[in-house]
Amino acid sequence: MPMRLVVDGFGKYIGRENELIVVKEKGKVVRRVKPDELKQIIIAGKASLSSDAVKIMLKNAVDVAFIDRRGEVIGRLMHPFVGTAKTRREQYLAYNDERSVTLAKEFVNAKLRNQISVLSNLAKARKDSNPELAERLMDAREEIKLSINTLGEVSGSKIEDVREEILGIEGSASQEYWNSLSLIFPPDYGFKGRRGLEAGQTRYAQDIINAMLNYGYAILHSECIRAVELAGLDPYAGFLHADRSGRTSIALDLMEEFRQQIVDRAVIKLISYRQIKAAECEMKNFVCMLNDSARKTLLGEVLKRFETKTQHMGRNLSYSSIILQQARRIASFLRGERKYRGFWQRW
Repeated sequence: MPMRLVVDGFGKYIGRENELIVVKEKGKVVRRVKPDELKQIIIAGKASLSSDAVKIMLKNAVDVAFIDRRGEVIGRLMHPFVGTAKTRREQYLAYNDERSVTLAKEFVNAKLRNQISVLSNLAKARKDSNPELAERLMDAREEIKLSINTLGEVSGSKIEDVREEILGIEGSASQEYWNSLSLIFPPDYGFKGRRGLEAGQTRYAQDIINAMLNYGYAILHSECIRAVELAGLDPYAGFLHADRSGRTSIALDLMEEFRQQIVDRAVIKLISYRQIKAAECEMKNFVCMLNDSARKTLLGEVLKRFETKTQHMGRNLSYSSIILQQARRIASFLRGERKYRGFWQRW
């Protein structure tokens, strides 16, 4: 099975020896790997790449993502587009017909159902030890169910007619979700909801949990970009997320189906067991930044979640495989070959 290689820290060098990719630190080889055994290299620190290494990675379609300390994808090495021109033509045409509404609703429907799944599992685990908290979590679950019903009633001939309505439903449900999760995190972590430096924004985290979420979502975002490219989609042409210069909108659309099961669960686990401490961050330029230890721990947990297997459509698949499968299903739907159903797990 192709694997991911994480190059973290500072002063690393990625080069080529014969037909192998090598990672060196202070002139000493610390890793050798065959390019056909890799599906992705994540560069989370400062590293230099040789042109020979770049060529062999592109030749073997190895995805390379550069991520900064805030958890933002600042660049990628892209291999040539795959798939047929028909897929991208239909993707552009769909923006102005009902297919765009269908997809946007499915992305949000899956997200809300996965939020319910997380809350249900948390409530079940606390039913005996903290019945009041369990009841509060179940109340939030019921509120999100109502939002799903409201979402089902939305109709429109194109996404621009109903995007704000759909986002309003999603925003209301997500606020209920995050307000409930704030009750399970220890007070010393300072989590008061999903927010950043500016009101209504999640960028520039002000506490360690939001910093962890932002970093985890960046890793997930990179995986979704890779998936939509392999499915032959234009990563910049989305539906739920409006077009904006430099925004990989359809990758962000696809992300909505996997935030809870991959990143949120990873963060909840690490905080619940205090595997990342509240003090493992520092404020720099008014932004909470994870320290090296916390970043490595979080990165390891998120990547482990990618390879965790779960039941999906009668098969036992890794989350990474499901992300790629869903991207391909979007492409098939756009070409008129099948219906599209978002990924969500039953509670």
